[in-house]
Amino acid sequence: MNMATHFATSNDGTRIAYEINGSGPAIVLLHGGAQSREIWHSAGYVDRLSSDFTVLAMDFRGHGESDKPAGVEAYSVERHCEDILCAVDQAGIERFVLWGYSFGANVGRYLAAASDRMTRFVMVGVPFGPGVSGDFRGTVMGVRDRWLPILRAEAEGNLDLDTLADPERGYLLSGRARHEVPWLTAMLDWSDVGPAQLRCPTLWIVGGKNAVALESATSIEADLRGSKVVLNTVGELSHEGELSEIDIILPRVQRFIKNA
Repeated sequence: MNMATHFATSNDGTRIAYEINGSGPAIVLLHGGAQSREIWHSAGYVDRLSSDFTVLAMDFRGHGESDKPAGVEAYSVERHCEDILCAVDQAGIERFVLWGYSFGANVGRYLAAASDRMTRFVMVGVPFGPGVSGDFRGTVMGVRDRWLPILRAEAEGNLDLDTLADPERGYLLSGRARHEVPWLTAMLDWSDVGPAQLRCPTLWIVGGKNAVALESATSIEADLRGSKVVLNTVGELSHEGELSEIDIILPRVQRFIKNA
């Protein structure tokens, strides 16, 4: 990555990697799970936003160039929110627009419910409710039940690698399981957040092929009417398209944040 990396130290000592580009009002970009801040470059957002904004893109703990602690407790949503504020504080930013995609949107809604420092929040591609729900919750529970005992046995020095299938063995030996399993598992304990709890004007972008987020939008339609959240359903976009289709997404966000 051809980016100048800065590091902020969060309240528990975890180093959080971030970068700053451009000038103007501040906008903070939060990437999806198992991604890094580089996605905002590869999709073209940093270049196109930097002419009008001070753009802070960060790597969540467990991702990119940030530290990757091993314990589930290190990935509480409160820790993630502290990380965001530590990065913006070190960058000298007081008020900012927050834009999260996928996992980043999931985390961002908790910060938007807890802090008054956001002028606008752009929440892309995730439902309201708990940290993880529906079929995905079952998937994450399966990961937790399979992998936490494996990681515990490895840490205690009594894991027999021959008991693992080849793909599992490769995943463990890659080192990724030690931080990916904890950050996924931690989401099972994140509490419900609904539209009425968000403190700032919020643009909720949902692709027309994102069935999970669309179902959430339908089920809480009445709650949206009494909140600061505006739902914007975008054509036939898949969850991936909610990020990659910059010529569709960016103008909608620019209109929303121009008066932030």
